[in-house]
Amino acid sequence: MLPRSWMEAYINFLLKFRWYVLVVLTLATLFLGFHVAKMQVQPNFFDFYPPTHEYIQLYQEYRRMFGTANILSVVIEAKEGDIFNVHSINQIDKATRYVLETAGVNPYQILSLTHPKMRNIQISGAAITAYPIMYPAPPQTADDVKPIKKAVYTNEGVHRFYVAEDNTSALITAGFWEEGIDFENLFSRMETLKAEIEADGQHRVYVTGFPMLYAWVFSYKNAILFVIGLTTLVILGMLWFYFRTFTGVWVPLFSGLLSSVWALGFAGYFGFNIDPLVLVVLVLITARALSHSVQSMERYHEEYRRLQDKQEAIMSSYLSLFSPALVSIASDGLAILTLAVAHIPLIQKLAYVSSFWIFTISISVVTLHPIILYFIPPPPHDPKSGQRFSDKLYTTINRFMVKISYGGYRWGVIGSFSVALLGGMFYAQFLKIGDVSIGKALLYDTHEYNVSYDKVNDQFVGASRLIVIAEGQREGVIKDPEALLTLEKFQRYMQEQEMVGGSISITTWARRLYQLFQLGIPKWAIIPNNPRDVGNIFYQFLNTVGSDDLDRFIDKTSTNATVTIYYKDYNHATVTGSIAMAEEFIYNNPVEDLNFRLAGGLLGILAAINDEVEWSYKWNLILVMVTVFTLSMLTYASVVGALIVMIPSIVAQPLSEGLMYAMGIDANINSLPVAAVGIGIGIDYGYYVLSRIVEEYQKFGDHDRAIEEALMTTGRAIMFTGTTLTVSVIFWIFFPMKFQSEMAVLLTLLLFFHVVGALAFIPGTVSLLKPRFPLPNKVMLVILACIGIPSAVLVYTDYADLLSLGILALVVAIGEHMWSTRHNIGMELRA
Repeated sequence: MLPRSWMEAYINFLLKFRWYVLVVLTLATLFLGFHVAKMQVQPNFFDFYPPTHEYIQLYQEYRRMFGTANILSVVIEAKEGDIFNVHSINQIDKATRYVLETAGVNPYQILSLTHPKMRNIQISGAAITAYPIMYPAPPQTADDVKPIKKAVYTNEGVHRFYVAEDNTSALITAGFWEEGIDFENLFSRMETLKAEIEADGQHRVYVTGFPMLYAWVFSYKNAILFVIGLTTLVILGMLWFYFRTFTGVWVPLFSGLLSSVWALGFAGYFGFNIDPLVLVVLVLITARALSHSVQSMERYHEEYRRLQDKQEAIMSSYLSLFSPALVSIASDGLAILTLAVAHIPLIQKLAYVSSFWIFTISISVVTLHPIILYFIPPPPHDPKSGQRFSDKLYTTINRFMVKISYGGYRWGVIGSFSVALLGGMFYAQFLKIGDVSIGKALLYDTHEYNVSYDKVNDQFVGASRLIVIAEGQREGVIKDPEALLTLEKFQRYMQEQEMVGGSISITTWARRLYQLFQLGIPKWAIIPNNPRDVGNIFYQFLNTVGSDDLDRFIDKTSTNATVTIYYKDYNHATVTGSIAMAEEFIYNNPVEDLNFRLAGGLLGILAAINDEVEWSYKWNLILVMVTVFTLSMLTYASVVGALIVMIPSIVAQPLSEGLMYAMGIDANINSLPVAAVGIGIGIDYGYYVLSRIVEEYQKFGDHDRAIEEALMTTGRAIMFTGTTLTVSVIFWIFFPMKFQSEMAVLLTLLLFFHVVGALAFIPGTVSLLKPRFPLPNKVMLVILACIGIPSAVLVYTDYADLLSLGILALVVAIGEHMWSTRHNIGMELRA
């Protein structure tokens, strides 16, 4: 703990120079408040991509050449009959033109049955022609539709790709640039398109794809504001219910708002946008500021009732709260900051903003509260104190917590935590990163978006793509028969997977064109071995179809080409299995002057994200535990004390993963950071309880008496703040988005677990082990050497492992406990 003289000097400084401190804080608030307006709450696709990952670097290198991975899919379905009629074809054409005019679209990456890039390749005399399938204009009569239907069946990459196998629907796809997409505009336009097409009563419209997914997320902004407003009102009511004074309401509220202004201003100043999916975390952190403020106000009221002097009460209360408040703020802030080890901008921005938000509590509460309390009148005498229902409720609950901290009850509490740890570890092993499609991880299965996603997968080759780049070392290498045959072989090899619906590449068209050269005889739908024949194919290709219409398959110099694999759905096994299959083929089938590079398309991006999330999550947990352990050691000067306060968080980690698996919550780029924040943010309770137990033990010299005093005072405030934090997330359970609802349930369970850990496990363990606080400096140095040096070596050599460090700390803790027990017995004998 901090030396008492330091804390006294700081509090005296605040009270003596209070006006100067207020001026400085006011100027800082005005500066940051000015930048709040610059902060934007909207997703940015580039924030999802780990820029150093090889798949993302490949995607960035070739996306201007072969198109973006953010594909919008629009299905036009005929309610009766098929789409091969005048009205349906014109509706498909209308929808295609409407999508083309949407902001952020890549105009060269739109494809549909009626788009000019969808070509009908035919032999006419000695020449090959390649006119648009819908040519020369939209059909006006039934006879105009017949050649369109024929072209669908006689050209590669149309039937099942853009026309359903049963001909009842057509697909429109459009790529959207990450930097140009306007989610609000996209959502509005797609809703308008849906209404206009369906107004005829003959068609249904389904819209899905990554751009539409986040357009849906963005569309819930009003619902998000409603939940935040409702949460704020309920918390205000709870503050009044607890304190029964206006001061008890506005001071915590002011602390929360001040931290919010500083944090949002910080985000605006550095140009950080906030993803709507993580707003539940920011609301939780704001409630965390309120809870620190409640701890502060509760202790001040307690000390004022005892001392009846305002300034002495301020000094006494903040001397007691200073160490636990600062260590809990530091541990929370640094634990969340460790999320920044992930090379994903979305998680890094969350880490920076959230950790800064937590650090501001040291200003809004620890620094500002003594000054505020100096200016306002002391709390009036309340004749009904202790007689109200709320007082009796908290007293009854805390009496129960005291009871289960002693005797045989404590073994039950410790045993239940052991069961939770073992159960969590068992189920956590089944949790996989990215095991559910991103749409079904964020929205309910019955949501309009997921219904549309399933429609694309049911009727077409698939909604998700994996793109592999065949990168040549010289111009024209793709024209080599060996290169084309290898591409075709790779294409067929990848189609052996269960969830693959189809594939397409330049070889698909080369086979079709060579067949036409041979009078359309099916047996000649092959890649010729003769370089001259291949050269003729490409010559005809470039002079009929045109290089611009082939840009999704091959570049203009025939140096690079793509193979696109379509998946009807995906999970962790599909993504990892696809990459593994592709790597195996590439290793076993080398081609001179040609390299296969992985991986583009949505599946390639998801594979990169999942790789980074899995790696960073492991290291984040290691850094969190090491950081919290170090701060706990410095605070309590005891390995036993550090482990006691950490065990609820240690148990919470596998428990959260086990709960995610049991509840069917997908582990992904959005959920794992939220879970990590929920694990770390609950350790505050433990610091306040254990610090109060240490303080009371130094007064009474009896662990059980210290536990009772701590639970009946600090425990009461923790029970309230735990309820407040739960309220801050519980209304999200009823949010229309599946992700927010599931995260709310998970965070509610984790927060409840942390409250029980602080009020039952920590007191029970202290009662059982009876640790001595603090240890002598010589013993502390030995302990830090025993743990710190091996830890540093393990981290330096890149073999750090939580289990080995935990066992090491446990061994040292047992040694400390034996020394402490022997010392206590000696003290009793001497007495």
